[in-house]
Amino acid sequence: MAFTNSGFPEIRAIFLAQFHPDQGPIVRMSVPEDAVDVGENAYTDTGATNRSSELRDTGAMGGIVSSSNNFAHEPEVVELIKRTTARGGPSLVDSSKIDFNSIQTLIIPKLTLFERLITVNTGRFKVMCYPVAIEGNYARNMFIFNMCFAFDISADTKCYGPVVKRVGSLLKELEVTGRLLSDVAGTRALLTMMRQLVNKLNDHGEYQIELDLKGLSQPMASTGISIKLFPYYENPATIEAFHVPVKLVDFDVARRKSAQTVYQQHASNDIMWDLVLDKVAEGIDNVNHVRRIARQAQIPEPTVVLALQHLDYYGCIALVDIFQFSNVYEAQARVKDVMRNGWLQRECHAYVTRDGQAGTVSLERLIQLYATVRQRRTVAEWIVDNCIDVERFDVRRFIVFGVLHGMLRRVHCFPVLCASVESADKEPSRRGSNSGSGSGDEEPLKLEPRVVAMLDGTHHLDEICVAENKDAAVMRGLLDSYGGIEYVHL
Repeated sequence: MAFTNSGFPEIRAIFLAQFHPDQGPIVRMSVPEDAVDVGENAYTDTGATNRSSELRDTGAMGGIVSSSNNFAHEPEVVELIKRTTARGGPSLVDSSKIDFNSIQTLIIPKLTLFERLITVNTGRFKVMCYPVAIEGNYARNMFIFNMCFAFDISADTKCYGPVVKRVGSLLKELEVTGRLLSDVAGTRALLTMMRQLVNKLNDHGEYQIELDLKGLSQPMASTGISIKLFPYYENPATIEAFHVPVKLVDFDVARRKSAQTVYQQHASNDIMWDLVLDKVAEGIDNVNHVRRIARQAQIPEPTVVLALQHLDYYGCIALVDIFQFSNVYEAQARVKDVMRNGWLQRECHAYVTRDGQAGTVSLERLIQLYATVRQRRTVAEWIVDNCIDVERFDVRRFIVFGVLHGMLRRVHCFPVLCASVESADKEPSRRGSNSGSGSGDEEPLKLEPRVVAMLDGTHHLDEICVAENKDAAVMRGLLDSYGGIEYVHL
C-alpha cells in the first residue's frame, strides 16, 4: 500500500552511540555512514575512567536496570538545547553533519536521564534518543548504548517518540538475550536493521524485519521486529454541557474510511460504528449543545462527552458556543487571513451563502462584514446596522466559520451578584412588592440556591442557561428581576 501521509518528518540519519570503556562516548556506526562528525573525542582514558567511576559511585547500576519507580518523580520526556560555540577561532564542524562532540554528554547522560526520551537540538538537526544501560559481565560491569534518530531542526517529531523508545527497549532485550550489540558477530544484523529503519519508515511509515541472530544466542536464532508510525494527536479538550459540536468531516465517509484496511480497500455496505457514536452522531447538527444531544439520544451525559471527546481527538468535530442573536463577538487580527487566502475565501463564501448561491454576497462584502463585528453590539444589532438579508445570508454559519478559523471571538457575559445585595438577601423584608403599596402578601422573587452559587463571576450566561434549561432571554429577565446583578463581558 502506498504511503501517502506526508505529516511524518523524514529521518535524516540514525547512529548508534556507546560508552567505550577506554575512549568514553563513541559513535559505533551510523546510517548514512558520514552523517556524524566525530572529530577529536573529548574523552581520554582518564576521562573515561572518571566517568565510569561517577556512574558506579552514584549507584547508576541499580537505578538504570531497576524499574522506573525509582524516577517516578521525573519527566518521561526531556527536551534539551545544545548549541556549538566556537572557542578561540571559527568552528571546523561541517554544518551538514551532526556534531557529536557538542552533544555527547547528552547522548550518554547522567544516571537520572537513562531510559528517558531525550530530544537534543544541535546545529541544523534535532536528535531524539533513548539511552540504555545494562548491568552484567561487561568491561566496567555495565554496557551503555543509545540508538539516536536525527531530523531537521524544524521537524515536529512527536510521532517518533514511541518509535525511538520502542527501538531502545527492543535493543536492550536483544542485548540481554543474545548479545546483539556487544558481540562483534551482531554488527552485520545491526547495520542491516538501521538501514532498513531509515528506508522503510521514510518511504512507508512502517518497518518489519526478521533478524538473523545465528551465532549469537541459540534461543534467539531469529526474531521479528515490527514498528509503525502513528499520527500524534493532542489530548481532547474539556467538553462542557453548553458546548456545541460542529462537524468537520462527513460522518458517512469517515465510517467507511475507518473500516478500510491495507487488505480491504472497499468497505462493505453494512458498516457498524459503536452504538453510542452512532446515536451521538445523529444528534450533531451544528446547533444542538451537548446536554440536548444527550437528552435526545437518551444517553447519560458523561457517556456522550466521552464519545464527543473521541471524535474531537481525531479531528472529526470542533467545539463552539451556543449561537444566539443576543451573542456578542469581536473581530480578531486573523481577519486579514481571509484577505490573503483564496482557498479560505472560497470556503467561506460557499459555507455562508444559502445553498452556495453565486452572486448573493461578494467576497469583498464578506471581508467587510467580518471587520465590522465588534464588542458592545449584539448579532441582532449587527444585522440591522449592516442591512443583512437573512434570507440569502446564513448569519449563524457566518459566525461559526469566523470562530472556527480564529477570525471572531465570543465575548461571554458573566453575571455577578454584588456582595451588598447578597448580604441583604438574607433579610426577611427584602424583595417586597415593586408597587410600594404596602401589600406584603406577595411572594418575593427567589432564585434557586444552585443559581445563586453560580453568580460568582466564574460562570457565564450560557452555562447557567443550560444548567437551568432556560432560554437566555428568560434567564436574563429573571436575573434582572432579582436585582443586584452586574454583568461583566469578557
